[in-house]
Amino acid sequence: MSVSKKLSHKLLTLDIDEGIRIESIKNRKNKMYINKRTSGCFVLEIINSDSTDMTEIRFCSNVKYIHKLIDSIFGKEYSVTIY
Repeated sequence: MSVSKKLSHKLLTLDIDEGIRIESIKNRKNKMYINKRTSGCFVLEIINSDSTDMTEIRFCSNVKYIHKLIDSIFGKEYSVTIY
């Protein structure tokens, strides 16, 4: 099973006391943390520690949108950690 399919499955089955960390393989300064609220909405914390040290919070309920966002930030080279 591909990383993307495993991630989709985990997003759909994520409990509110669990989280997902996504980290760029090429650039360890780019990270994303995903948690699920009791409402079923996902909370995404996007960290770019390059030159801007920006942290962005997004709320999302669509798993396809989360995948598009991950692809645009990390490309196809990222690691996924469940915590």
